[in-house]
Amino acid sequence: MRNDPRVEAVVPDTVGSYSTFGALAYEEPLNKRFLYGDITTRFVDQIPFAAADHTVLDIGCGTGFVFDHTATRFAALGIRGIGVEPAPGMLDIARAKYQGNPRYTFAAGSFENLPVPDASVDRIVSTLALHWVKSVPVAAVEMRRVLRPQGAADLLMIARDDGARFKRAVVAAQRRHLSFAQIMATAGLVQRLTPKEVVAAFAPFAGGFTVEVRQFDEVVFGTFEQHMAWWLARSSPVIAAVADRAGFMADLRTELSRLGTETGIPFDTSYLWITVRSIGR
Repeated sequence: MRNDPRVEAVVPDTVGSYSTFGALAYEEPLNKRFLYGDITTRFVDQIPFAAADHTVLDIGCGTGFVFDHTATRFAALGIRGIGVEPAPGMLDIARAKYQGNPRYTFAAGSFENLPVPDASVDRIVSTLALHWVKSVPVAAVEMRRVLRPQGAADLLMIARDDGARFKRAVVAAQRRHLSFAQIMATAGLVQRLTPKEVVAAFAPFAGGFTVEVRQFDEVVFGTFEQHMAWWLARSSPVIAAVADRAGFMADLRTELSRLGTETGIPFDTSYLWITVRSIGR
C-alpha cells in the first residue's frame, strides 16, 4: 500500500502543513495552557535537569516551548539548549524568539536525521513529537548515536488509545470532505504504540542504558473553542488536504457537540513517558 501512487498522492506533507497552519497556533496562550499544552508543562516540570546536563537536545522543538518554560532553570544550571525541528515555520519562530541569546541554537532536522555529532548531548527531551516519525526504531538508533554514555532522555508521546472518542468525531467530519484514501492516509501518519512496543523499539539502548515506559490516562473536559486551540496547533496534517476548511470546522463542531456533557466536551488522553537512563548515571 505504501507504494500505491493513489494513496501517496493524498498523503499530506506533515512538515509543510505544520509550517502553513500550525506554527502560529502553537504560540496561542490557550494552546499552551489547555490539554496537551498543560500535559507538556507538567511533563517538563518533572524532568530532573541537573548541572551535569551541559547540553540538552529538544527534538521536535516546535516554536521553542520547552526552552520558554525552562529558561530560568537552564540559566541557573548553566545548560545549553539545542532545538531541532523539521518545519520551517516553527523553526523561524523559535529562532526569532531566541535571536541574540547564545545559550540556545536551532537547526533543521528530525528524529531520523539529527544534525549533531556523535555522543555530543547530555540529555534528550521531546514533547509529543515522537509519534509523528515513520519508524520509532530508526529514531531510537539516531538518539543513541548522539547521546553521551552517561546521558539521559525524557520523551513524551501519545499512546495507542489517545483521544479515541474525540478522533471518531473528527473522522465523522472528515467523511464529508475527504475520500476514504485521504482519511486512511492521515490516520497512518501517527505511530500508536503500547509501552511494550516502545521498549522493544528502544533496543539500541540495551547494554548501557535502562528504558522505562509509563502510561498515564486522564479525561480532560473543555469547550469547543478550548479544544480547537490545541487541535488546530497539533493536528494540522489531518486537515491539510481539506479544501473547505470553514465547512469542515462547522461539521466538526456538530460532531463534537454530540459528545458534550454538563462538564464539557471530553478528550480521553493517553500518553507515554519514556525515560532512558545511563546505567552509570
